[in-house]
Amino acid sequence: MVARPRRRHRWVRWALGVCLALVILAAGGLSLAAHLTTAPAPLALPGDAGTASGSASGQAAVDGVWSAGPGSIVGWRAQQELLGQQSTLSGRTGKVWGSLTISDGSVSQGTFTVDMAALTSSLSKTTQSSVFDVKADPVGTLVLTAPIAIGSVPADARVEHFPAAAVLTLHGVSRPVTFTASVERVGNSICVLADISLAFGAWNISVQGVPWLADIQSPGTIELLLDLTQGTGNPASVASADATSGDAAS
Repeated sequence: MVARPRRRHRWVRWALGVCLALVILAAGGLSLAAHLTTAPAPLALPGDAGTASGSASGQAAVDGVWSAGPGSIVGWRAQQELLGQQSTLSGRTGKVWGSLTISDGSVSQGTFTVDMAALTSSLSKTTQSSVFDVKADPVGTLVLTAPIAIGSVPADARVEHFPAAAVLTLHGVSRPVTFTASVERVGNSICVLADISLAFGAWNISVQGVPWLADIQSPGTIELLLDLTQGTGNPASVASADATSGDAAS
């Protein structure tokens, strides 16, 4: 009668030891994952990236409609704390379309749309689609709400900065935003770079991580690099959320 409780106590201690070992292994794996997670460098203008041509020959007239071309990229970035380790999460896509209009030294209007289902990131497609509710809200939009006085577009390889105001629609929620647009002329193109602060809660976006282990920090950032052309821009194209929801992270 006395031996049974001792055996039971040993079994309980053994089970607790196994559980503790599993927790330690899992924590170590998550910490290692935080170190191994690599996000691409922040978006940059061609001159900052060392790819501007610097040639002023053949420049197009400034006034007119400028459309997002093949070099345009839109994405998001956020910091994640995983067991005390910092890492960067990000998602990007080149499936962005839209245009702005320049007239008499001012950007009079502009609207751009991004295919949210086409974003690729360190998160799985399933997780990212769920976070942004891609099935219900497959696109995000940015609509300028006030003219931007630019005077004249800078010469090649020279960057100028302009304040801008717009409405950002994500996850079915529209909010006013302000940001700085950095503009660079590269040959016949105009490149526009902007970072827009994204307080996830303001757009009803849930980024709750694993309790006590992982935390995605708010605010994040919407990254925008527009390669604007007066030629044919990117076509509107929305991927199927169902077709991408089971894919692994790219």
